[in-house]
Amino acid sequence: MPKNDDMLQLSPESIVLLGAKGEVLAWNAASERLYGWSSDDVVGSNMRDRLRCTIEGIPADSPPPLFDPFRGVFRRFARDGSMRRVDVFRMPYGVTGETPSGIVEFGRDITQNIQPSRVLEKVSHRYENLFNAMPASFWHLELLGATAIVSQWREEGIVDLHGYLAGNPAAVRTLIGQMKILSFNERTVELFGEGRRDALFEDLNQVWPDESLHVFASSVLAALNRHETYSAECTFLTLSGARFDALFTASMPWPEVQRGQVLVGVVDISETRRARKEAEASEQRYLELFNSSPAANVEIDCSQLDNVLARLRLSGVDDLGAYMDAHPDFVEEALDSCTVVAVNASFVHLMRVATREYAFISLRRYWARALPAYRQFLLARFSGLTTYESQVLMTRPGGTTFNCLVSSVYQPMTSRPGVMIASLADVSEMSRARQVLARTRSDLAHAGRVAVLGELAASIVHEVSQPLTAIMLDSQTVLRTLNHPAPDHAELRELASRSSAQAIRATEILARIHSMAKRAEPIYQPLGINRTVLDAVAVVRDECRRMGTEIETVLAEGLPLVIGDDVQLQQVVINLSLNAAQAMKHTPERLRNIRITTLEREGGVCVVVDDMGAGVTARQAKRLFDSFFTTKEGGLGIGLPICRSLIEAHGGTIALELAPAAWSTRFAVTLPPLAAGNGWPVTRPAPQ
Repeated sequence: MPKNDDMLQLSPESIVLLGAKGEVLAWNAASERLYGWSSDDVVGSNMRDRLRCTIEGIPADSPPPLFDPFRGVFRRFARDGSMRRVDVFRMPYGVTGETPSGIVEFGRDITQNIQPSRVLEKVSHRYENLFNAMPASFWHLELLGATAIVSQWREEGIVDLHGYLAGNPAAVRTLIGQMKILSFNERTVELFGEGRRDALFEDLNQVWPDESLHVFASSVLAALNRHETYSAECTFLTLSGARFDALFTASMPWPEVQRGQVLVGVVDISETRRARKEAEASEQRYLELFNSSPAANVEIDCSQLDNVLARLRLSGVDDLGAYMDAHPDFVEEALDSCTVVAVNASFVHLMRVATREYAFISLRRYWARALPAYRQFLLARFSGLTTYESQVLMTRPGGTTFNCLVSSVYQPMTSRPGVMIASLADVSEMSRARQVLARTRSDLAHAGRVAVLGELAASIVHEVSQPLTAIMLDSQTVLRTLNHPAPDHAELRELASRSSAQAIRATEILARIHSMAKRAEPIYQPLGINRTVLDAVAVVRDECRRMGTEIETVLAEGLPLVIGDDVQLQQVVINLSLNAAQAMKHTPERLRNIRITTLEREGGVCVVVDDMGAGVTARQAKRLFDSFFTTKEGGLGIGLPICRSLIEAHGGTIALELAPAAWSTRFAVTLPPLAAGNGWPVTRPAPQ
């Protein structure tokens, strides 16, 4: 037994001397600090029992022999009940060649070391779970074999490794073959191995196609040049030989590279690349269509305008029209907030500028003479319409103007946020042609009215002669009365009143004839269809009576107004009435009746003309509205075509319909009712 007790007490490690039966013989100060028991408390007691000792990794019922040298970790309980992990080294002591007298134990507290170990274990477990749960494929590779080959190449004098690998695919294959696969995650098995885990460990070459060898070579060179990461898009192979596009990423911290290890990630981007290619192809198709279109196309950046409109909505503005009335400068400010960002060749030609750059001017210049029209475009955009179209007077950069059909698409383009596209077409010739057509239609209508007046000549003469005859007779009576010595003033007053009334009647007749006969541009305005029908009947009633025909009117009350030219609509009613009367030439006189009805149907205001004539055959019905087709002797065949032309110019329809019982023929004219969309107030006339 050592005699130097001071050395025992000064030792920083626990030193315990045990006797032949395991009893404590000596207990230094470090042991007291470690276990909490003083030397007086434990000397003489059995250490195993006092500290409830167990040895990690050895069953409690089979401890090693007491006097054999031993190194291990004991679990012991201190005086306060806490557990201590103690790294113990035991060796016997005594006279050489004799039975050992006892054992000496050196102990070092490693209780605190367990926490870092557990943390490391937990972190390792989390890393493993994360490694396997990641949606990307991860490979843990060892590159010691590859770096050894690179070192050998350098010793052989190969300096330009990049050029060497670029021109030597077999060398790249050699490097790949030297990469040792340490581990990979479950996504790797799904993506590459199609469930065959063991086959993936065989050779990394089986997943690298020839077209991607340059990516592998670049990643190795990046690692050797101490680049911490490398990333590139490439193609990989599955074990079945299927190709897929992927993003290849290598994590290469230099300390790990020195240890010969790298972590590689592979993300399948086949769908992403396919979508990107489709988007690029779609964009290319759009550009080709935009630039090659015969229509003049222009892209306009409206992002600032959209921000302004959004702020107006947030501030409570829901009626942009009222806001613009209160802020007259808003239209021009809106034009200034938009900029032209692209035009096609057709736009350059339409605007008569030298190059596309000259077309990139303020929108205010283009709309200089059409600001009220642009106001409507703003209203359409503010109301949420995706498209809007209107004919406007557009101003070219050079100052000339032309009639232009502008079609705007407000729906935003995903590739160009805030940008809208507009297409422009020069409709000047069309407008002129429309004007010529309108004049031609007006001339035909005038010719038709003159022809009708010719047919009505006898009736007109008869109708005018009646008031003239009455005026003549009353005038003669007045003269005779004045020759009396005492003329009757009351009689003279009555005669004068009758003459005046007859003169007014004659004037009205002549006014109607004049309105029918004069050549004038159509005047479209709101009117009540009942008044138009009554005026037309007044013109044609005497002629119908001359032919033995009576006209009956059944007029509905409260009909909506229509937009039209009163004279032209009267002409249609007169033509239909005369046709009906002439069709009843062979009908018994007692049955010669015409009924004109007004009513409201779904979709419009209708004027229906029924007669009791001979009717129309199915063959005739197909050609009734053809020019120069007639069923009358001596007819020209222009009446019904003129009627159809006039009604269609009013946006309506005229058709032969199935006549009701007791009637043989029915023509129906339908006109669109007056609505807010055409700029006139919605209203209905007072009963007539």
